[in-house]
Amino acid sequence: MRLSEARTDYYRRRAREQGYKSRAAYKLLEVVQKYKLIKPGDRVLDIGAAPGGWLQVASQTVGENGRIVGVDLSEIRLNLPNVRTIRMDVYDLAALEKVRALLGSDADVLLSDLSPKISGAWDLDHYRQIDLVLRSLSLGDEILHKGGNAMLKLFDGERFAEAKKEAEKRYLRVVVVKPKASRSESSEMYLVCLDRRA
Repeated sequence: MRLSEARTDYYRRRAREQGYKSRAAYKLLEVVQKYKLIKPGDRVLDIGAAPGGWLQVASQTVGENGRIVGVDLSEIRLNLPNVRTIRMDVYDLAALEKVRALLGSDADVLLSDLSPKISGAWDLDHYRQIDLVLRSLSLGDEILHKGGNAMLKLFDGERFAEAKKEAEKRYLRVVVVKPKASRSESSEMYLVCLDRRA
């Protein structure tokens, strides 16, 4: 077994043992611990939230005074007192009003683990994924408080610099992160965006 396969298997096994919906939970845990991305009492919007690993981490981090809304095209089976889920498209113009109503206010944190349906044509998949990053940034413009934080998945490639530049226009600090729980051979990376500008 290659090292990358062993590491992936380790996080998958650990997720099962600790009750997380997916190994992706450890990607968010690492960023929360290192960058204080989410704090107790925060209101969090998680888009591309299925199957729910990030919702579980966010729920533990915000505590009973926080609130999280998860949005995905797929159904999310999760029963946590401070989490609500919506099954809808992030391009649906009604999405933000539904999110705001469930959060009770604008959000402190935006999480996006959005990915297109992978076609196998790398250039096309990369292009579509960066479009989702740009959509996530636009949603942040609408829903995040000044000073809010975000974590956005993106695929490395030709449009990577474009997405990072758009993030840097909006946040005082933008860090590119490849969490340990990510597959080493994957082009998946994350933009950790801290302190949203006015």
